[in-house]
Amino acid sequence: MTTNWGIEKLKGITFGLIDFKCAEDVCYGIMAVHRVCFSQSLFHAILGACVYGINDTRDKRSKIQNEYWGTKLFLSFLLLIMSFFIPNGFFKVYGDYISTFGAAIFIFIQLVLLIDFTHNIAEYCIESYEDTLNDNWKYLLVGGTSIAFLAFFVITTLQYVFFGKRECGLNQFFITFNVFLCIIASFLAIHPRVQEANSKSGLAQAAMVTIYSTYLVSSALIGEPVNNSSDKTCNPLNDSAGTRTTLVVLGAIFTVSAICYSTSTAATKSGSIINSKDHDSPNLGALKLSDTSLNNNLRTQAIKDAVAAGSLPESALINVNDNFEDDDPSTSSCEDDERHGVQYSYSFFHFIFCVAAMYMSMLLTNWNSIDANSGNFIIIGRSMSAVWAKVISSWLCIIMYSWTLVGPVVYPDRY
Repeated sequence: MTTNWGIEKLKGITFGLIDFKCAEDVCYGIMAVHRVCFSQSLFHAILGACVYGINDTRDKRSKIQNEYWGTKLFLSFLLLIMSFFIPNGFFKVYGDYISTFGAAIFIFIQLVLLIDFTHNIAEYCIESYEDTLNDNWKYLLVGGTSIAFLAFFVITTLQYVFFGKRECGLNQFFITFNVFLCIIASFLAIHPRVQEANSKSGLAQAAMVTIYSTYLVSSALIGEPVNNSSDKTCNPLNDSAGTRTTLVVLGAIFTVSAICYSTSTAATKSGSIINSKDHDSPNLGALKLSDTSLNNNLRTQAIKDAVAAGSLPESALINVNDNFEDDDPSTSSCEDDERHGVQYSYSFFHFIFCVAAMYMSMLLTNWNSIDANSGNFIIIGRSMSAVWAKVISSWLCIIMYSWTLVGPVVYPDRY
């Protein structure tokens, strides 16, 4: 729905039943993308508010998360239809401010997860080598780090060759500043004080962050729009049909993969953090269950004694047995693994999808820079807004990673 081509295809698929005839920006283009993504953001915001504060599936509201799929599908469709009746003025404000802010939050979450992933994968290899003394783990760590830095050197050289010509000052700044930040981060990773605070810090994590930030800069340079002959000098790959096709395919694959990974990982990690106190020790869980069973037995015996003495009617035994069976995990459904604690935060799960929809709207509109009347496919990331978004993301990635190295040294009591 971002182009006339999409509108014509939709009209053909529905045999003319759906034929958009409306004022500019009402049914397609930037406004249409924001309307569709707004409906999904609102959908998850509503669900997130409904399931806020749920700690286990004994809360009746948990059915909103785990059941009512038909109702939720209908609600999603209803919100989509309603979004096309909202005036354009709202979506101009929504797209320029609210959606942009939500997309920035999602990018920040993506970067946090990436940095966490780099630390986890490197520490896993180190711990596996220390536990098994298998040299394959050492070769994997050293080899992967070497390949990543070699790729960084090769890609940076190609960036200067294709995009860093003398008249392309902005491109030269992007490339050079990225190299500077990567060198600083790599130096910090092996600094004695940093390794004293974190013995598992090293070049492996720095290599992964370096190659990712370099990829972002490369994607930004390739996606620079070309408006005149001087722009073609700074982006000679713009007219290449193969490059454009590759950008479309890789952009779509990477975008969908990043959103799926970020939403699922962030949601599950939030659950493990929130419930970490209850799950740190398996003995604690066993003790909790045994205490519940012991209390139930004592209460049952007390009620039996009261019935025998005539203080309570016999129906009290039936009621108490039903209540205890409902509370006893051994008698509950084996399929419900969240009866005594959810595996992830339901509300945070929907928050991630809410901001992911905002990020998707900004991505599909090239950060509010698409041409609805182009009649062609939209190439994701081909605008200066998208270029700056990628470059700033690469800077933030390295800066945030560097802080994970410096933070324990500056504030040792907080880490």
